[in-house]
Amino acid sequence: MHTASEMKKKICIVTAARSEYGLLRWLIDDLSKADWVEFELVVTGGHLLEEQGHTIDQIRADGYEITDIVDAGLDTSSKAALASYMGRLAEGFASCFEKLKPDYLMVLGDRYELLPICNTAFVMRIPIIHISGGDVTEGAIDDGIRNAVTMLSTYHFPGTESSRQNIIRMRGSEENVWAVGEPGLDIFNRLPLMTREELAENLKLDPTKKWALMTYHPETTIPLTQNLDAAKSIVESLNALSDFQTVITYANADFGGEEINGLLKDFVKRHRDKFRILPSLGQIRYLSFMKQVSFVIGNSSSGIVEAPFLKIPVVNIGDRQKGRHICDNILETDASPDSISEAIEKAVSMKVPGLDAEYWGDGHASEKIVSILKKVLYEG
Repeated sequence: MHTASEMKKKICIVTAARSEYGLLRWLIDDLSKADWVEFELVVTGGHLLEEQGHTIDQIRADGYEITDIVDAGLDTSSKAALASYMGRLAEGFASCFEKLKPDYLMVLGDRYELLPICNTAFVMRIPIIHISGGDVTEGAIDDGIRNAVTMLSTYHFPGTESSRQNIIRMRGSEENVWAVGEPGLDIFNRLPLMTREELAENLKLDPTKKWALMTYHPETTIPLTQNLDAAKSIVESLNALSDFQTVITYANADFGGEEINGLLKDFVKRHRDKFRILPSLGQIRYLSFMKQVSFVIGNSSSGIVEAPFLKIPVVNIGDRQKGRHICDNILETDASPDSISEAIEKAVSMKVPGLDAEYWGDGHASEKIVSILKKVLYEG
C-alpha cells in the first residue's frame, strides 16, 4: 500500500530571470501549498547576478524555499560566451536533476536557458510542463527556443486560444494543450498594488509630475549598434518631455544587455532630475508603477501583456515583439528619433478604449493550471 507521500507528484520549477519569476510567482505559490505536490524550486541564471539585481533575494523575501541553485557562470559578453554558458547549464542541470529526481519539470516561456535545461530533462526522461508556449515573437531568437521547448514538452499551457492552435499545428495533436491565460496577470487578483504616494516615497519621485516607465531589451536579431542607437533615441525623446519623470529598469541578460545598461546609466547620471534607473523593480513595484504612469515605452512583453489589462498606453519600439497580438492600447513604431517622439506625443494624450483588455487572460491562470494538473497527473 502506497503512503500519501509516495503518491505525491514531485514537480520542479526552474526560474532563470527576474521577468519570468514574476510570471511564475503564483504557480510557485500554489504548487508549494498543494497537498498532492512535493514541490522543488531551482534558481539559476540572472537571479544570481548583482548586475541583474541579485533577484534570488527577492524570491527568498517572498517566502519561498529554494531547493537547489545551479550557478553555471552566466556570461553574455559574446555570442560564443553565451553558447558556452548554455553548455555548462546542461552539465549543471544533469547533476541537479539526478540529485532531485523530479517527476515533472515546469518551465515558462522562451529564455535561452530553457534549451539546455529542457534538453537535459528530455534525455533524462523527465516530462516537461511548458507555460506560455505557442506565441510568436519574430524580433528575437526566443521564437526558435520557445518552439523547441514546445516540441520537447508533454503538457502545454498557452496563454491564448491562438497560441493553443499554434501548438496543435506544431505537434499535430490537441492532446494535453489547454489555453488558460497568462499567469503574469494573476497578481492583480492576488495582491494590492502600491499607491502613488508609496511609490513616490520609495522611488524618490515627485507625485505631482507625470511618470513614464521604460524597459528596453536587446533585439537579438539585429546588430548591437542598432540596439544602442534605439536606447539612446528613447531616452533623448523622454528627456525632451516637460514635467515628466521616467523610471528605467535594466535590460535583461541577453547578449547586448550590459552595453545597453551602461549607456542608460551614463545618461541617467547626467539627468538625475528626470530619470531613475534600477536593475529590477520587483513584480509588485513594477506593476504598481505601471498602473500609475502616463505611458510605458520600450519593447518588453509586459507592455504587450500586462499593460492592456491596466489600460495603460504603450509605445512599443522595433520588432522584438513582432508577431504577438497587439491590443488597442499599443502604439507601434520604429527606433528613429522622430518616430519615437511622435509616438510618445500620441501616447501622452491617448484614451485607451480597453476593448481587448482581457485578451491575454482574466488573472486566474495559476489556479486553472494547478486544477488541470491535479486531474491529469494526480487523480488520473
